[in-house]
Amino acid sequence: MKVIWSAILVYLLAYLNSINHVKADTASLRQKFSALKIDAVFPQDPNYEKFSASYNRRFTYRPAAIVFPNNTEAVANAVKIGVAEKIPISPRAGGHSYAAYGLGAKNGVLVIDLGRINHISVDKASGEAMIGTGSRLGDMALSLYKQGGRAIPHGTCPFVGLGGHAAFGGYGFTSRLWGLTLDHIIAHEVVLTNGSIVTASSKTNPNLFWALRGAGSSFGIMTAMRFRTQSAPNQATNFVYEWQLGEGEFANALIKLQSFCMSDLPAQIGIESNLGKGEDGKLYMDLTGVWYGAPNGLTSVIQPFLSQMPTPTKKSVKTRSWIASLEVSAQGQPLSTSGVDLGKEHDTFYAKSLTTPQSIPMSNSSIIAFSKYLINQGLQLETDWFVQLELYGGKNSAVTAVGADETAFAQRSILFTIQFYASTSSTNPPFPAEGFTLLDNMVDSIVNNNPSDWNYGAYANYVDDRLTSSQWKSLYYKKHYQRLTQIKQAYDPQNVFAFPQSISEPTQ
Repeated sequence: MKVIWSAILVYLLAYLNSINHVKADTASLRQKFSALKIDAVFPQDPNYEKFSASYNRRFTYRPAAIVFPNNTEAVANAVKIGVAEKIPISPRAGGHSYAAYGLGAKNGVLVIDLGRINHISVDKASGEAMIGTGSRLGDMALSLYKQGGRAIPHGTCPFVGLGGHAAFGGYGFTSRLWGLTLDHIIAHEVVLTNGSIVTASSKTNPNLFWALRGAGSSFGIMTAMRFRTQSAPNQATNFVYEWQLGEGEFANALIKLQSFCMSDLPAQIGIESNLGKGEDGKLYMDLTGVWYGAPNGLTSVIQPFLSQMPTPTKKSVKTRSWIASLEVSAQGQPLSTSGVDLGKEHDTFYAKSLTTPQSIPMSNSSIIAFSKYLINQGLQLETDWFVQLELYGGKNSAVTAVGADETAFAQRSILFTIQFYASTSSTNPPFPAEGFTLLDNMVDSIVNNNPSDWNYGAYANYVDDRLTSSQWKSLYYKKHYQRLTQIKQAYDPQNVFAFPQSISEPTQ
């Protein structure tokens, strides 16, 4: 009995000592950030739960502190403190990481929130824009347009932060016309592990510049990006066609869609197709996108596909101004974040992705197997889900025109990026186990019915946290991973900027 009580006493003393140590560390950190006039939130503070909540509520983490620097110098000071205190560091731009990587994906991390670094300025002479990585896409689009009618390619969700979006790709309806978000980056402003502030461009730190365009957050904290911009179109035509399809019709429609997307489509058309649960035991499919050519030119471009489809149950085709078109693509969300409580935005979900090679499109048998699985299993489950096919490639695409090794982004020679997404109907936990199985089997139905050497990949911004280390390294980065590890050793040898799928050791 004495031995038991002695063990309990030792445990209690150790526990109390750990509490006192945490309090001391918190007090020390609070004092250091306060002295530098950097706002910080700690676990004992009233707003901690709000600022530490993840967008995907499947994940809950407890950061050591969350700091809100106002400029790059403050970010550098925060990094120095984190390194000196041996606290893991994670930058957070918009906080939309599918696996809460902005929180470091573990407890005890120093989160450097970049939301206040949201400056947006356009040089009228060159048309180049300097944009803080904490900027939200909607605010950025509005500001660029107000400053001389400028624009860059980007996604449709206005609340997503620029930092992560541009670091790993950045697809939108203008991408076939202009390229990805990262393709327009001229230079980065970056804070390295020692707190130094450097520029990464084609002439200065070129290896770092290469790595940041496709694998960004593994090497430093990007606080601003310089972009070449485009002249925004005067008008754009949003279109959507919707169908309710049975199994055979659905498979045939996807086969026809793939063939259509491989035809000689002009760069002025951006396309995606959304798939999901339909009505009366059928599957939903749409064809949605934006046409940036003359309004009367859309019909001749899209008619070859529509002529092979049943009559749509719904359709909408309307030409609008550039900004109005972005608002429609945002599906009812305002472009401006002014007055929006971004902390309330959340979901509880799991996602996977698949990038399909343009040279070897999905086989008909894989599309048929996928369709059968959706009908026989997908419609039977209570879990909400959707599948989204985004057209990256096809003839005349600016995405595939970029050289395979020009940036670290490895998904150049692709036709589609397919996102598979399952979520709870309430948007809150718990997430059901059937949701994981559902998406795994969706992907397998396609992959297993294509050639064994089918060179498919995955998209890093649609984080699949259940991929093994060897899987994500190969699927996200392909042959670029080896070079990325060398650059990691040069700029972050101590792996300060680490998260579960960050660049680390070379593959064997």
